[in-house]
Amino acid sequence: MSATATAAPRAEARDADDTRNAAADAPSTVAGLVHTMLTRSSPRFLGLMALGFGLCRALLGGWSWVDAVVPAVLLAWWPFQEWLIHTYLLHFRPRKLGPIPIDFAQAKKHRRHHQRPWDFGEISIPVGTFVYVVPLFGAVAWFGQGAPAVLTGLTAFCALALHYEWCHFMSHSNYVPRTRLYKAVWKHHRLHHFKNETLWMGVSMRAGDILLGTSPDPKQAEKSSTCRTLGIEA
Repeated sequence: MSATATAAPRAEARDADDTRNAAADAPSTVAGLVHTMLTRSSPRFLGLMALGFGLCRALLGGWSWVDAVVPAVLLAWWPFQEWLIHTYLLHFRPRKLGPIPIDFAQAKKHRRHHQRPWDFGEISIPVGTFVYVVPLFGAVAWFGQGAPAVLTGLTAFCALALHYEWCHFMSHSNYVPRTRLYKAVWKHHRLHHFKNETLWMGVSMRAGDILLGTSPDPKQAEKSSTCRTLGIEA
């Protein structure tokens, strides 16, 4: 499918369960979602990194209890990482430090994503992020001297990031999840886009919002008028 939907959807979703707001050519099946993700750089990078680190870890052998603890710790931390990044980086408000304007590429792209939520070209993690993520992960592996726990952690991190991408693509498609878990994640993210952009910050996991108080009963939450603009004029 094209990166930008040609048919403009309605200005606002009637409800978080309304799938008809997605572009007509948005994927509506698991196979369609996988195909769409494989056309984007970010999921491909993450998949290759997870596969590469995982293969290196498997070749080392010597599995231990640490290989279970490290992914468990990352899994427990992930909802809070999503919440923090979404709240403070992606929703960063442009400002000035004296005469110097301060803004971030990730925040700029995220504002475009809110403006055009059905545009698949604005959904994935910006490619520029990998310019420093790949060297950073390489340095971690190098300084970890090939320690099994380090490779396990890098594999788990990349897998969780790929799962994040899956949930994000899924939430902006015509595919309606069949499982209770993914249906809840799907609705959670749509509420963020069409009910109130200051709430429901998690994309692949909801625990951060639940524990930090940003996942209220949708019926009690205020309907925001700035879901598309984030209160920032272009």
